[in-house]
Amino acid sequence: MDKLIRIPVNLTDAGDDLVLHAAMPGTEPENILVTFTDKSIMLDSTARGTVGRDKRVLRQEWGIGKYHRVLRLPCAVDTFRANVTYDNGILTVSMPKGPEMRPREIRVKKIKGQRGQTRGHSGRG
Repeated sequence: MDKLIRIPVNLTDAGDDLVLHAAMPGTEPENILVTFTDKSIMLDSTARGTVGRDKRVLRQEWGIGKYHRVLRLPCAVDTFRANVTYDNGILTVSMPKGPEMRPREIRVKKIKGQRGQTRGHSGRG
């Protein structure tokens, strides 16, 4: 069974929006699933290893395994206007505040960036 990695997050109130930043290094955008339920957000993905089988690990501070985090939100958000981006190992979820919260799943889509970077985006444009 894979080790569960607790995702460190920052949640801020930006007036009309809640903004969540989550550190998720070593994952591909299309492997990230954001799920909204009753006043909660759940983040899931898998972190892959960066060291080949022929190498000996001398120090490992960055986890490999399943990313998982459920976070209770302080207020309802409009899940159908949420915007999700993934860049440079950081997942950003911008959530407009709303009167009620409806369940929704968002799978991040891979897009090519400049200079060979991989980025992900899903949600409102």
